[in-house]
Order: sequence, then structure tokens, then C-alpha cells
Amino acid sequence: MTHWHTGDMGVPSGCGPPGLRERKKARTHEAIVDAALDLFERKGYEATTVEDIAAAADVSPRTFFRYFDSKQDVVLAKNNVEAEGLGDLIIARPADETPIEAFRAVILERLQLMLSSPDDPAVRELKVVMGTPELRNLALDHFHDHQDELADAVGRRLGVSGDTLVPQVLAGVISTTLWAVIEHWVGEGADVEQLPALVEKGFELISSGFDTSLGRAADATSSD
Repeated sequence: MTHWHTGDMGVPSGCGPPGLRERKKARTHEAIVDAALDLFERKGYEATTVEDIAAAADVSPRTFFRYFDSKQDVVLAKNNVEAEGLGDLIIARPADETPIEAFRAVILERLQLMLSSPDDPAVRELKVVMGTPELRNLALDHFHDHQDELADAVGRRLGVSGDTLVPQVLAGVISTTLWAVIEHWVGEGADVEQLPALVEKGFELISSGFDTSLGRAADATSSD
């Protein structure tokens, strides 16, 4: 199904000023997302129906389905789109960076664009997803769907095939580390200012070969 997007769709002559329809569609899209998140946060994802969301957004269920395939799509579709294209961004990083450095830079840049404040819809969506077992499992599956793309990017940077062992292992380690970071971050309250430091810590562990003394040192510091 093709959903409405907020980019330039073009406006036929006689339909008003350029961009008017796009702005209206963007407002409707935003209203549906806001209504859905409010309901998910208050009632829970499972207890919320598409009819509930449509009523809260002051649209019909038919209009809801012009924008989203399901209530699941409200919180998962954007994150799936955001994950696309990471491989190309990693390949485009300066040649003197290691694959891990390239990954780190791209992830931090992408997070800065995605997460601007605690009330940002992306933050709220992540909290709903991680707090709902059904959505969490689906998100984890989607998260790893992009692992081959990331392995190909690593392979390109190393000058080897992406389906060989080193790129596959490295992409798997980075994917798993990022998922663990997100889980920890959401569990600690999803403070957007803390996420970059957690990502940095995750990549520090990878770069160090996961020296367990780092973990012991961190535990000792937190207990002081």
C-alpha cells in the first residue's frame, strides 16, 4: 500500500496554492500519529483499536487506512524507513575511518536528526514499541532485517564480500550492541541527552574487544 508522504507530490492546477494539499495531508498524518501515541500511552497498545485512533484524530477509519495499513504501522513504519540507507551512508564515510568509526559517526548523526526532544514522536514511538512485547519482537526482527545491508557496507570498506565472515560478524555485533543500547536507554527513561553517550559507550566496548574490566570499572563507579 502506498501511504501519503509529506514531500513534494505536485498539485494539479485549480487545486489551490502549491503545497496546500501536502500541508493538509501532513497535518492529518501528524494528528493520527499524535492520537495513536496518546491512546497507546494511556490505554496500552493492545487495548487501542483503529476506530479509537480515528475518533481521537477526528477522521474516519477509512481515512486512517489511507495513511497506515494498521495501528502497528503507526509506530513501526517510520523506524523501518529510518533504517534504510544506512549502508550507503557508511560506505560514503571518509576512507581513513575504520568500519566501526564509520558506523559510529553515521549512527550518531542519524540519532541527532531523529531524536530532538523527549516529546519527539520518535521517542514516544520507541517507548511504546519497547514496552509492548508484540511490537518489540517485530521491531527486533525488522532491526536485523538490515544486517546484510550493513555487512555489505563493511565488506565494501574492507574490500571483501559482505557475505564473508568478518563483515557478517562485525555487522551482527554492531546491530546487537545498538539494540542493547536502545533497550537500556528506554528502560532508564529515554532521556535524549543521554543516548549519544550510551551509543559512544557501546562502540567503545566493541572497539576494545569487549574488555570486561571496563564493565567492572563502570559498576564500581556507579556503586560509589
